[in-house]
Amino acid sequence: MELSELYKTNVNARLLRDKVDDIIELVNEGNELLYSSPGSASAKLKLASSTASKILSQIDKFKPKRGEPVTPEQQLTMSLFVDVSGALSQALTSLGTIKEMTGSPREAILLYQGALPQCEVMNDVQGAFTCRVGIGNCHKALGEFERAIQILKLEHETARANKDEIGLAICCNGLSKCYTSLPFSPSTSTFNLNAALSYALEDVAICRKDDDYPAQLGSALIQVGACHRLLFDFDLARQCYEEGIEMLKAGDDFSAELMAALEFSELCLADVGDCEKAYELGQRGLKIAERLKDSSNIIESLNCCLRSKLCSKEEKLRLKGLVTVGEEGGGGGGNTCLICHEKLDFEGDDVFLSKCGCSYHESCFLEHVGKDQLFCPGGESCKGDSDLRKRVKGDPQILLRLAEGDRQKMYYF
Repeated sequence: MELSELYKTNVNARLLRDKVDDIIELVNEGNELLYSSPGSASAKLKLASSTASKILSQIDKFKPKRGEPVTPEQQLTMSLFVDVSGALSQALTSLGTIKEMTGSPREAILLYQGALPQCEVMNDVQGAFTCRVGIGNCHKALGEFERAIQILKLEHETARANKDEIGLAICCNGLSKCYTSLPFSPSTSTFNLNAALSYALEDVAICRKDDDYPAQLGSALIQVGACHRLLFDFDLARQCYEEGIEMLKAGDDFSAELMAALEFSELCLADVGDCEKAYELGQRGLKIAERLKDSSNIIESLNCCLRSKLCSKEEKLRLKGLVTVGEEGGGGGGNTCLICHEKLDFEGDDVFLSKCGCSYHESCFLEHVGKDQLFCPGGESCKGDSDLRKRVKGDPQILLRLAEGDRQKMYYF
């Protein structure tokens, strides 16, 4: 008897089929909301994965033993196995993506690992690839760069073998960021930075083939700019940042545009000396951060404006209010490093300075190497680190290498 006929004559089978269809619909709805409303997507996907897991355990009971004939009921339930497994793997993968996006990489890894067996059962090559790349990127987010590189290199080769250019671009971007985030070492850093640049350029070359994804091209260009900056090619870095930000704007990727504006502002302040451009970028970042209600980057953007020496008195007072009393949800600012170019900025305000780990001076901090005191986030002084001070005096640009990849670890003077 055909399955369609069996469904007509078996009420339980029809009910089970309806449940599976509901699960698939929930997964599809969750995936549609994945980026626009992660909270709503997560609720739908959790319900889908929970229901799918229960149904799979029921189906498992109906599996015929080896050598036994397959009953009509077993045939019905086993026919649903593929659909349920596929829905479960999609739900777990999407939940992993949400956890990765919202800053919970360890939870994301567990979800991706839970989805992998289902992908393998289904022979879902693309799904398994997505999970493994997600795991690699989560290790990157956790600062486990060597492990991330190991995973992403394998997936890079897989994508190349499968002629999967989108997957290849994703791997290139992740690998480049891993290599730029590795700890500075005189013996390996040049190799690491050149490897980072090579992967970033490969990413750009792939993204330029398709005009339909300006945001992806923008992110790739920003990463190339970051590599050039670390290699002290500041003119090339500036060109990449300028084009990259415009691509991100065209692709409506506001979060990435915000971070790129802050990075570009730092380049203008520390390397190029273009205070007007730095102020313009700080203002651009501020508008986006306010739109996204991103309190920490409202502070970062105002700090860029402050450091450009062009900000207004009102902007200085707003920054002080945000960091000191947590206006607009900004918090206490204990992990925020600020630079005041003039003592008049916050003269005598010891509470503010101690909260921010803030040092103030009259000009660009690279001109004061070895003269003023070093500060870390939260006000922790590095003045006693004589080895670091000697290295910095010999090579002022070491500050940039120390700071790149993690704004919160910046050493200020």
